Amino acid sequence: MISRRAFSQGLIGSAALAVSPAWAADMPRLSWATFTPGFVPAFMDYTLAKGFDRANGVILDPPNPYSSLTSYYGDFVAGAFDICFGSWDTFAVHAFAGVPMRYLCGINPGSLLNIVIVSDEIKSLTDLRGKILAAPTASGTFRLMKSLLHSFYGFDLEKECTIQTVDHPLGGVTLLLADRADAALTWEPSVTIGAQKNPKLHVLLNMGELYQKHENAEMPFLGLAIRQQALEKYPGIADRLYKIFAAGCEAMNTEPQAAYGASEKTTGLPAATLVSATRSGRLKYVFVSMDDPKSRRAVIRSSEILAAEKDLPKPVTDSFFV
Repeated sequence: MISRRAFSQGLIGSAALAVSPAWAADMPRLSWATFTPGFVPAFMDYTLAKGFDRANGVILDPPNPYSSLTSYYGDFVAGAFDICFGSWDTFAVHAFAGVPMRYLCGINPGSLLNIVIVSDEIKSLTDLRGKILAAPTASGTFRLMKSLLHSFYGFDLEKECTIQTVDHPLGGVTLLLADRADAALTWEPSVTIGAQKNPKLHVLLNMGELYQKHENAEMPFLGLAIRQQALEKYPGIADRLYKIFAAGCEAMNTEPQAAYGASEKTTGLPAATLVSATRSGRLKYVFVSMDDPKSRRAVIRSSEILAAEKDLPKPVTDSFFV
C-alpha cells in the first residue's frame, strides 16, 4: 500500500515532469531572491526541487543570493526582483513610502526571534540595562522587538542599552561570543549556530512566546511580499502562489532532513544545524494566506502595536495585502 503523502508527492512530481516546453513558455515567470547563510535558501530550493511552482502553473526562477540585508531589501525596493522574503513590518515601511508592493503570505512566526546571552548574571530583561546589545537594525526585527518589549514591559531597548549595529543576524552572535557584546538580538539558525560554538549561549527571551502570552495569538513575523507590477502582469497569480508556498511549508515541516541536506551548499550550513533549530521549536513553517481575513487581522493587530509605539507611521490596512 502507498501512503496518502507519497501518493500526493508522486502526483506533484508527475505534474512537474509532464510540463511541456510549449506550456512552460506560456507560464507566468517570477524572479525572487534569498538571504544567506540561513534556512531561507533551503525553503526556496526545496520548493523548486519538488516542482511545486510548475505543478501550479508558475515558473519561479532560481533565487538570487544576498548576504547583506541592506542590499537585499534595497534591490527589492528598486524592482530588481518580483518576490521578496522578509519581515512584514519592513514591507509595511516601504509600502507607506510609496513602493508598489503587497504582502502575500506569512511563512515563519515570531518564535524565530530571540535575544540570546552567554552570561549567567543576566537573568531577565531588566538586567540588560547599561549593557551592549548587538542587533541587525536594518531589518524589521529590531523595530519589532523594541516596539513589542516597550508595549508589553515598558522597557526601551534604545534608551536602556547601547545598540551595536550588525548587518546580519549571525553578526550579533559573533560579537557576543567574542565578548564584544553582552547580548544579541537574532533569529534561527543563528541561535543554534552560536550554541554549538559555545554551549553557554542560551535564549534570554523568545519573542514568539512573549507575544503568545500577551496577545493570545501567534506572532506574525516573516513572509513574502510581491511587487504590484507582477500582480498586474499576471492576474490571478496570487492564488497559484498560495498553493505553491503552502506546499513548500508542509514539505519543510515533514521532511526537514531531506530539505536541509539537499541545500547545504546554498544555506552555507550543515543540515544537522538546521534540523536542530527545527527540533528546538524556534524554526517552524506556518503558512498563512493574506487572502484569509483572520491572517490579515493578525498582521493589522501587530501593526497597531507598532504604530502606538511610533515605530510605524500608522497601522496597515487591507490595501497592504494581496
